[in-house]
Amino acid sequence: MRVLLFRLFGEDRYLKLTRLYHQLIIYAHNIIHPYHFDVSRYEGTFLENGLPVEGDEHLKGKVDRVIYIFWTGVNEITPNRLKGIESLEKVSGIKVLLITPKNLHDYIVQDDPLPEAYEYLSLNHKSDYLRSYFMYHYGGGYADIKTYYKSWIPAFEKLEQSDAFVIGYPEVGFWGAATGGITNHNLLDDLHYYWSLLIGNGAFICRPHTKLTQEWHEEAKRRIIENAALLKEHPAKDIFGTNEDYPLPWSGMQGSIFHPLCLKYHNSLLKDKALMPSFENYR
Repeated sequence: MRVLLFRLFGEDRYLKLTRLYHQLIIYAHNIIHPYHFDVSRYEGTFLENGLPVEGDEHLKGKVDRVIYIFWTGVNEITPNRLKGIESLEKVSGIKVLLITPKNLHDYIVQDDPLPEAYEYLSLNHKSDYLRSYFMYHYGGGYADIKTYYKSWIPAFEKLEQSDAFVIGYPEVGFWGAATGGITNHNLLDDLHYYWSLLIGNGAFICRPHTKLTQEWHEEAKRRIIENAALLKEHPAKDIFGTNEDYPLPWSGMQGSIFHPLCLKYHNSLLKDKALMPSFENYR
C-alpha cells in the first residue's frame, strides 16, 4: 500500500500526506489521553530533580527588556546571519545584545564560572549552554540568529502580566520535538505525542531564577562536567561538532533538556507565534 501511494502521489505529496495523517492520530490520542506530568514515568532522567510547581504571584512584574544573541566563535558572522541580526534589531522593538568571546566575561557570575570543558564544546553547543546560563541568571529574551518579522513587545507584556515562566513560539510539529540522546522510552513517547505542549528552541523570553531555568541550567552544566574527560580527548573539530568521536549529540545541550522541561512545566508556559523566526537560508 505504501509503495502504491508513493507512486500515485509522488514523494513530496506522499510525505506531506503521511505527516498530516500522523498529526491527526496524535490529536486524537491527546483528546483521549490528556497529558499529566508523572515523574514516575521518567525514572533515571533529570526530570526527577525538583518538583513541578505552578507559577506564583510574586513572579508577576517586569522582565528585563533585552534580547540576547550569541556568536561564540572568532569567525566572521556570515552575511545571512548579519541580515538576521538586522531584522531583529529593526522589528523587535527591544534592545538586542550580541554576546561574543570579547564581552562574554562581563556576564559570567562569580559564583558560577564556565565549566572548564566549555572550551572543548562545538560553537553550536557553546551557544546552547550560554542560553541556559543567561536565561537562568538574567532572564529576558533569547533569539537564534535568524530572520524575524514581528515586534517582541507584546510577548514581553504578555509574560509580565502573567505568572508564567517562559513565553515562546509554538513548536511546529511532532518532528520538532528534540530527542537526541534520550533513552527513556516513556519520555520519547510523551515528547512525540504531546509535542503541542512544547515551545520552540529558537526564540523565547524567560523569567530568571524559576524552577524551569534552574533545572535547565543545572542539567546543561552537569552534562558538560560529566563529559569533561571525553570532551578534552575528543573536542569538536568544527562548528557543529560533527566528528564521530565528539561525545555530545546535536540536541544534547539544548533541545533534549529544554523540551522535557517544557513538558514538566507546561502549565507555566505561554505561546506567541510572533516570536517565530524564519527557518530558511539563515546560515
